[in-house]
Amino acid sequence: MRKVLGLICFIIGLCVVFAACSSSETYADKLKNERKNISRFINEHNIVVLNQYPASGVFKENEYFRDPLTGVYINVIDSGNGNRASSSKRSEVNVRFWDAMTLPTADSDTISNNVAGLQPISLTYGIVATYSSSNTNSLDYYYLSTGITAPLQYVGENARVRLIVPFATGSTYQLAAFKAMYYTQLQYTRIVN
Repeated sequence: MRKVLGLICFIIGLCVVFAACSSSETYADKLKNERKNISRFINEHNIVVLNQYPASGVFKENEYFRDPLTGVYINVIDSGNGNRASSSKRSEVNVRFWDAMTLPTADSDTISNNVAGLQPISLTYGIVATYSSSNTNSLDYYYLSTGITAPLQYVGENARVRLIVPFATGSTYQLAAFKAMYYTQLQYTRIVN
C-alpha cells in the first residue's frame, strides 16, 4: 500500500512540476501571490498576527500565531486536554474538519465534500514525518498535510483550532493548485501515543 501511495504521490509531483514549467508564472510568483492572498484575507477579517505563542495558550477570536517553522497561522479555540501527541515518538491522531476553503475566499472556492466533522482522517505524527490515512476517499487529497499537524506541539486531544495553511506545507490539492487553505474549524478528536 505504501509503495502504491508513494507512486501516486510521485506521479502527482511530476504533474505539478510539468504544470509549473508550462505556465509563464514562476514558483516565486506563485509564492508572492499567495502572500498577497493571505495578507488580504488577514486584513479583510481583522486578524491580528502574533509573533509568539501566548504563554497562557488563550487566543482571542481574531488572534493567530504564525508558526515560524511551517508558516501556518494558528488560532486555538479550545486547547483540549493534557493528552498530547509526541514529537519524539509516533502518535496516532484522528482529525475532523468542519469546513475549509481556498484563499482568497469566495463561495466558488469553498470545498464542500466534507460534512460537518463527520468524516475523520487518521494520521501518524512523530519522529518520522509520515502522514497516512485509512480513508479511501478524496479527503486525503484535499486535507492531509504537514500543515494540519503544526498545532499538535501546542494543543492536546479534543483541541479545536482554526488554521491558514500555505500551499508549501499543504495537501496534495494545495500543492497542485498553489493555493493556501483556511480551515474554519479542525478538531483533534483522538491521540494515541
